Amino acid sequence: MKKLPRAKSKETLPTGIPEIDRLAESPNCTIHDYVAGVSAYVRGSFNLDAGPKKAAQIRLSSALARALANELGKQLPKLQNRLTTHEQKVAGGLRTANADVSESHPLDGLRLAVELKPINLAVGRAIWNRFGDIRTFAVNIHLKFPFAIVGGVLVVPIYEEVGTAAARKAAAAEEMAAEGSAEAVVEQDQNAGIDDTAPVTAAPSRKSTVHLIKRAIERLVRAGGRKSEADAAHLLEGIAVVVYDPETGKVDGTLPEAGSSLRWEEFIASIAATYRARFED
Repeated sequence: MKKLPRAKSKETLPTGIPEIDRLAESPNCTIHDYVAGVSAYVRGSFNLDAGPKKAAQIRLSSALARALANELGKQLPKLQNRLTTHEQKVAGGLRTANADVSESHPLDGLRLAVELKPINLAVGRAIWNRFGDIRTFAVNIHLKFPFAIVGGVLVVPIYEEVGTAAARKAAAAEEMAAEGSAEAVVEQDQNAGIDDTAPVTAAPSRKSTVHLIKRAIERLVRAGGRKSEADAAHLLEGIAVVVYDPETGKVDGTLPEAGSSLRWEEFIASIAATYRARFED
């Protein structure tokens, strides 16, 4: 039987934010490129309509996944062009799961699965949910694939914007989108009665999230460090907490502390070292 050609995926339209739109044309995307883009999103999200907002979330999700794959490829050349950098449905011990970055092998099955959990706007409301998502992801995958290397990435700004109807609207839309896929954000906005066409009548005020980030770091330090397949399933082989300042568009230099194992470069090194120990010939 002749196979029908696969339907082309719908092209993501430009957002009008240069720092985000250029990510689609950057095959060698870095974490710093991603942070510049997501910072621009945080600063400008209150003026985005539903379409550009959806396009921004899709492009940012893809950029973060590619940044991780690029870094792992440098550490592990055999993984170059072998990592899946979009949501991949995988079997878990409790239920199926979607891995944001993954690698499977014909002999071992799932070898690597990473959960990406950026929090752009609704930090205070979402940070503990995202923390729980990462821990649940680890248990689910390890029960099915005890040798699999499981990672989690939490990306958080040092402030959130609160205090106005516009800020509450954006935060609610952000949180709902995080529960599903970026592609569903428009339908979710409509179902929740969130009107993206409503005029923004006041600028939001800023509230520091540093105290929340520090508490999350304390908990996540204890959640990492899974050294072997015999260790507890709820632990992860590596966790990254990427903290950034949306105003400067740069990664924070002090949080998490160097040596905590949670900084981006430490996370990459940990995942690569564990992969070599378990799967390198």
